[in-house]
Amino acid sequence: MTKTIEKKSLCRICTAQCPIVVEIDEAGRPLSARGDKSNPHSEGFFCLKGKHFPEMHTSPNRLRHSLARTAEGGHARIDPETAMDEIAEKLKAILDRHGRDAVAVYTGTLFYQLPQTAAMATAFMDALRLRLRFSSGTIDQPGKQVAAAAHGQWLGGSHVFDESDVWMLVGTNPLVAISGGIPHANPARRLERGQARGLELIVIDPRRTETAKRAALHLQPRPGSDPAVLAGILRELIAQDLVDRAFVAENVAGFEILEQAVARFTPEFVAARANVPAEGIRQAARIFGGARRGSATAGTGINMSGWSNLTEYLVLCLNSITGRFRRAGDRVVNPGVLTTRRDFRAQPLPPYPIDGYGKPLRSRPLLPPAVCGLPTSALADEILLEGEDRVRALITIGGNPMRAWPDPIRTKAALERLELHVVVEPRWTDTAQLADYVLAPKLPLETPGSTLSTENLFTVSPALGYSEPYGQYAAPIVAPPEGAELLEDWEFFFGLAQRMGLALELPAGVFPIPGVRTPKTKLDMQRKPASEEVLDLVTKGSRIPLERLRRDPAKVLFADEAPVVVLPREAGNDAKLDVGSSRLLGDLDAFVAGDPFERAGYAYRLVSRRMANTFNSVGTDIDALTRRYGTNPAFVHPDDLAREGLVRGDLVRIASPHGEIEAVAWPDPDLRPGLVSMCHCWGSMPGRSADVRKSGVNIGLLISVEQDCARFSGIPLMSAIPVRLARAP
Repeated sequence: MTKTIEKKSLCRICTAQCPIVVEIDEAGRPLSARGDKSNPHSEGFFCLKGKHFPEMHTSPNRLRHSLARTAEGGHARIDPETAMDEIAEKLKAILDRHGRDAVAVYTGTLFYQLPQTAAMATAFMDALRLRLRFSSGTIDQPGKQVAAAAHGQWLGGSHVFDESDVWMLVGTNPLVAISGGIPHANPARRLERGQARGLELIVIDPRRTETAKRAALHLQPRPGSDPAVLAGILRELIAQDLVDRAFVAENVAGFEILEQAVARFTPEFVAARANVPAEGIRQAARIFGGARRGSATAGTGINMSGWSNLTEYLVLCLNSITGRFRRAGDRVVNPGVLTTRRDFRAQPLPPYPIDGYGKPLRSRPLLPPAVCGLPTSALADEILLEGEDRVRALITIGGNPMRAWPDPIRTKAALERLELHVVVEPRWTDTAQLADYVLAPKLPLETPGSTLSTENLFTVSPALGYSEPYGQYAAPIVAPPEGAELLEDWEFFFGLAQRMGLALELPAGVFPIPGVRTPKTKLDMQRKPASEEVLDLVTKGSRIPLERLRRDPAKVLFADEAPVVVLPREAGNDAKLDVGSSRLLGDLDAFVAGDPFERAGYAYRLVSRRMANTFNSVGTDIDALTRRYGTNPAFVHPDDLAREGLVRGDLVRIASPHGEIEAVAWPDPDLRPGLVSMCHCWGSMPGRSADVRKSGVNIGLLISVEQDCARFSGIPLMSAIPVRLARAP
């Protein structure tokens, strides 16, 4: 009988990073995984993706060697050192001939879950002084950064879920996404406990999601009408005198402007605009405003639905006028573990510029670079431009543009035109197939890791990250596949920097912390650091030294450390949060005028959704994870299916003003009638014949990157897309 051993680690498929126990065979191969029931933070919770995390390490689709494009157009094995030699030479030649604006970098969602890689790649980009940095953030939730800039940020921290009396979720489903408002660790159990102590949950979502089914109040608005619902709740909070007047007087500017802007959003007006009960708006205000502690947070759904900046801003206004923040003298429930040590203060970081961060892209001259980053929806156009001043080289890290970017036909044409395309990628994806070099990295169980990236999420939005002082170190526990020739992701960027004569300064953390100076370390470029050394440097200046977590892996909660309290406002500081931004509230005028995304002849709206067993394009090639639905079906209300003469399993043709797709029809009684609901990041290469019952379909084919794009971020309409349905021939 084959002997096996068990070792503890962290699943790193999604932002939850659940603690797991991995079964390993004698050869060092991971066989299976289960939740770590001894972990007091997660209490054994993990999902089906985590169960199959080891399979991603041993999958036939995994790359075991780096690849380079051959003269015949295929790919051949190349050792990583030779690959870095060739890439450095070609990259330097492009920079010398065409300048820094000829080189771009795209970082996908998985980039931010690997702190060492994020830090080293950022140091590499900084050393090259690259301007063209694109990320998944501007096709995901860019409204968060825009809203925070217009509103400012509270340095004392927000209330956390585990201590709250009320919680509002807008366009997010954390019981499936395992992120987005309810703590990542065992969200269903945390919600159950919260409700047992009296917490009331408000959900605003056109779907009756798994989370919405547990809500005290679920408002099911017409897609894209979230600003009306939130403006109506704000109006009712003011009308019902549920505003924290003392907090507003001391810490908030623009209240009168906000009051005037939302005055027209009476419950009756909202009912007509969003198709929700007028009493539901009043009730939402009573519940949210009547509680002592709580928070509101929004997710991907509302950011993709056409009003990302405004909706996220109204969410922040809700929190501010009800004072949902920690005050001077309050104990900080989670002062941090591996993130940079910082003070908590009962004062705002005042608003800062939304845009004006450099010169606009050639393809988007009316869109000055904004705080959320350059518009990823424009990157394909920057490559396809004519003339000297176009992008010629692209480095892709932790992402799959052929699945994630809107308009995959344009994306494919752009990637094929590049003079140099380098992908750091462990799988043979559609994007890898179009690359000149595919640098194959080790996977997480083969490398040291930590919970730093998830802890650092509090910098993105209130109520994200951990709700308690939790931190965990994960040692490498398995060997790479036999015969494989792999490096860690970060090693490629250090190796390129060495070959190009660059000096690197490694930043700590993953996302910058508001009001805190990021520690940086100058690296010795003559000596490649050890992997554990890099992990130490990205946690430099942390409240709990990483070495403590290494020495005592059983200790993962640090609530017994010296208490941290919120400090008073600094003398002479008169900064205020701003709830009266004319640049964002002005969008309410356009919103009131009508629905700019409505199109004659398109009776349905297609909205995005998460599926429990895949994370973006990760897991779509594992049979055990796709067994339930097979692919990404088109979920439709049963009454709408019957009206269109369709039944479960039929192929349905879905057309938008931009394109057409075919998908498998699937009934979903939890949808509002008039909707189609589908998951992004599926499908096959454009132009190739494929069975959608096996490959799924890329709904990016329905999206235009030229029309209906948001201010500042350029995010196109990626949800609430007007579509029509017909039986596929």
